[in-house]
Amino acid sequence: MSDAAYTLIYEPNTSSKFTINEFKTQLEKGDDESKIVSMRNILITMINSDSMPDLLMHIIRYVMPSKNKDLKKLLYFYWEICDKYDNEGKLRHEMILVCNAIQRDLQHPNEFIRGNTLRFLNKLKEPELLETLVPNCRVCLEHRHAYVRKNAVFAIYSIFKVSEHLIPDAPELINDFLNIESDATCRRNAFVCLSNLNREASLTYIQEQPLDSLDPLIQLAIIEFIRKDALKFNDLKSQYLQIITSLLDISNTAVAYEAATTLSVLSSSPISIKNAASKFVELANKESDINVKLIALERINELHLNNEGILDDICLDILKILSTPSVDVRNKAIEIGLKLVSNKNVDDVIKLFKKELLKTSNSNEDKITEYRQSLINAIHLIAIKFHEIAANVVDLLLNLLVN
Repeated sequence: MSDAAYTLIYEPNTSSKFTINEFKTQLEKGDDESKIVSMRNILITMINSDSMPDLLMHIIRYVMPSKNKDLKKLLYFYWEICDKYDNEGKLRHEMILVCNAIQRDLQHPNEFIRGNTLRFLNKLKEPELLETLVPNCRVCLEHRHAYVRKNAVFAIYSIFKVSEHLIPDAPELINDFLNIESDATCRRNAFVCLSNLNREASLTYIQEQPLDSLDPLIQLAIIEFIRKDALKFNDLKSQYLQIITSLLDISNTAVAYEAATTLSVLSSSPISIKNAASKFVELANKESDINVKLIALERINELHLNNEGILDDICLDILKILSTPSVDVRNKAIEIGLKLVSNKNVDDVIKLFKKELLKTSNSNEDKITEYRQSLINAIHLIAIKFHEIAANVVDLLLNLLVN
């Protein structure tokens, strides 16, 4: 069921007061606006377990010819959920008319109508209906508009998944399309489909491409493929690690984040863990979005929990994030920093906290008192953990609190 159709469940079910004959009358005599209301009520009723098969012919006659865009959308929701087979399990004869209408939309001069119709085919699971539409989908792969082509790729993939005999050359067709296509979104869609159909062809594509110059959409798709494939096959793990490590340097935030996440999944070696953590630190420092900072810090925290002792060297790099005005980010950075304090870096951490405390004395930032208290608590915890510096830390706190 589509998301848009699914939301109808939560709307007030006012349609229950209408009979099938009343719905038929509304469809026969109403204009497009009233038909939209009627179709919505029909869909709500159908979703709530009343299939109303007797309405099919009326909808074909009085709704299908309309060119109203909103009505056409509702019509496709109807095709998605209506009963397409009779009581004997045979395809209803009326569905031939439906197929003809879908074919016309797949040949429509408006690219958006073609594209939306191709999207609908992803939800169609009846081989008898899809069989007549395959030639049109093939033609749409060569359409001049990328919007049509990107949806045609998914339609062909979906048809193949429903019944391979309908389009047995789908893997080769998609692979050929991928190798000649120039639009980034189309290529991304094609690679996603190919990665689920032909592993060897997907590997060949990855090995032949200059990955650092690809569009981020394709880079993300490749990272996702590598993450799944490496967990199933170990033969290319070292090569995959090299590819993922190289993608850490991509300027696109999403690509760098996914590459770092995947690197930490594929390898538990100290070098890989440090590389992944360093990238998360970089993202937390450079990205302005507070949510991105918090997510990156949480990934660092998870890496530390699973690889204790490896990330101590980046403690001070993490604490550079304290320059961020957000108290939530600051508190998270302090929380992680405290876990990474060691005998090697404790003096530098104390100096950094002292510097931050001094800044709070003359600051008018929002929630500065809360941040100041977090710093004092952090210093106190360090003093408890490292007894040999406890006296110096206590003196430091007293001097700062007095001032």
